[in-house]
Amino acid sequence: MDCCRHVNPLRACSGLRGLGYLMLAFVAAIVAVSYYAVVVYTWGPLLLGGGGAAAGAAAVLVVFHLLLAMIIWCYLMVVFTDPGAVPENWRHASEEDGIDVNSRIISDNWDATYPTSEGQRAQRYCSRCQNGKPPRCHHCSVCNRCVLKMDHHCVWVVNCVGARNYKYFLLFLLACSLITQQLTSNIWYAGVQAMASATT
Repeated sequence: MDCCRHVNPLRACSGLRGLGYLMLAFVAAIVAVSYYAVVVYTWGPLLLGGGGAAAGAAAVLVVFHLLLAMIIWCYLMVVFTDPGAVPENWRHASEEDGIDVNSRIISDNWDATYPTSEGQRAQRYCSRCQNGKPPRCHHCSVCNRCVLKMDHHCVWVVNCVGARNYKYFLLFLLACSLITQQLTSNIWYAGVQAMASATT
């Protein structure tokens, strides 16, 4: 059983680094295909055709372009914004100032310690980074560093989602959800039009 204690099942995750550029290209391809389907194939001809359908097509295209701009901006921000890392030689303020870690003020507000089996408190420490760890900080095996408020390492954005880019990640998911709903309605509309033209 001792041999299994030192096995890291997430060691294979370090291979995700090589997948990075492929995922960025895949996301760009999804955006390009969606743009072609909505603008060039479905609503563009209706807009250029004029008439009553042109006003509806213009409204759909405006909403689509706003959502697409939001998706692209949020995606780039998630990809290129550093999620936040622990500075080198970081130590809890109580260590630097000589404050008792067990004092009520520190333990109520911000505690970077954990209870030990002896009933005492010990500092959180990353053995890989050889550094202290603030609360909600976790070591990413793909990025090979401790990330502040780490949520997860996302292969779609080739970056960790952490303290500094979490907002952009949530906005990206919201915009993707909204544009998916719009694309679904476009598919429904195209299906209705195809059935109507087939019956006439």
